[in-house]
Amino acid sequence: MPIEILTGTCLPPQCDLFLGDVEGLVDEPKSYHSLFEPVFHRLEQVSRAEVYLQGLLGNLPRKPVEPIALSLGVNVRGLQHLIGQSQWRTASLVDTPPTSGR
Repeated sequence: MPIEILTGTCLPPQCDLFLGDVEGLVDEPKSYHSLFEPVFHRLEQVSRAEVYLQGLLGNLPRKPVEPIALSLGVNVRGLQHLIGQSQWRTASLVDTPPTSGR
């Protein structure tokens, strides 16, 4: 049975966010990232991890490390090293409790 491909578009849902709601959302990723700072050995790892998180939450169509680094204007090799070769305290990462209500 052939699969029907829908080509039409629909209107986006109505959004009733207020400025205060949006401002609160901006701080959420920073707050979440701060939970994981203790797993990193070096300050460079902390800042690169924050960049990586920003890239994952961004609007890039694909999210490999290189496009993330290029879109955010950071060193590609540095971000690749963080993801592929850096040493992290993985036990601390696994043991970090989830935030309440999430």
